[in-house]
Amino acid sequence: MMSTFKRIAAAPLLLGLQVAVALADAPPKLDVTTTCNAASQYAISAGRDKDACIDDERTAETTLAQNWSKYSADDKSQCIGTVKTGGPSSYVELLSCIEVLRDAKQLGEEDPLMRSAQPVASAPQSTYRRRR
Repeated sequence: MMSTFKRIAAAPLLLGLQVAVALADAPPKLDVTTTCNAASQYAISAGRDKDACIDDERTAETTLAQNWSKYSADDKSQCIGTVKTGGPSSYVELLSCIEVLRDAKQLGEEDPLMRSAQPVASAPQSTYRRRR
């Protein structure tokens, strides 16, 4: 029973650490060797070896580092949690996640239906009533 209590008590601490990492000045440090080993092992196209994967990961890491302060804290927190859950970590995956969330918000802000303060009129309701 005591170990269950410790796990429950530790959960908020672990979640808090993810948020703290997201608010940090730099992207989290990820070990991408497992990701690139797996990617090169199952690569379908020629030239997608471990070195190419590592290059892609370094490019994504650099892009993240350069733009980290520009990303939303909520997006960073959500994407860090996603990337660190359920498999090997990847800067490419982290960057893609953050960019998708950012772009989705931008599209929502540009959509006139999303910006409109007036409700959108619904289609007229049918006047047909079923007899019982």
